[in-house]
Amino acid sequence: MNLSLRRRSKTRCIDPGEWPARSGRARVLIEHPDRAALWAEEQIMRDAGYDVAVCTGPIEPFERERSFSIRLRTFSDEEAPAGEKPEACPLLADGRCSLVEEADVVVSTTDLRQSRGILAALSRMRKPALVVESSRSVLEHSDHTMGSATVVEAPVTERHLLEAVSAALGPR
Repeated sequence: MNLSLRRRSKTRCIDPGEWPARSGRARVLIEHPDRAALWAEEQIMRDAGYDVAVCTGPIEPFERERSFSIRLRTFSDEEAPAGEKPEACPLLADGRCSLVEEADVVVSTTDLRQSRGILAALSRMRKPALVVESSRSVLEHSDHTMGSATVVEAPVTERHLLEAVSAALGPR
């Protein structure tokens, strides 16, 4: 028997959960590491009549730094304090994410950790549509792959976010 088939990956992934049953409304997945921005955008989308799921994206291993940026210690997965273990994006680690697969639109950002990989994976998909939030300077000086994504320049306003999601969805 091949032992490698029985071995589990050491990568701990975010548990994306599942969407509730379809309600007839478009599904929008919002990915953002800033919880305040995530909450605000979630409320905007819900108030506009969309079904919404959210994700803060992957987190890095716990690392404590002094104010002058000298690393004191980095914990391994097994040593990290509770709630501080690194978590990977299942789309990158496993090639799939249940929330992405059932979304009509993903609103993501270049601010996510591993954003290059996440945006590249999302841009290769035929579905869902992709909306990317980013500052002009990041767009001009980065190598993010965004394919046919609708881009919203940060800071994002309610009007621009709603217009971008509507444009990404197209005529329904």
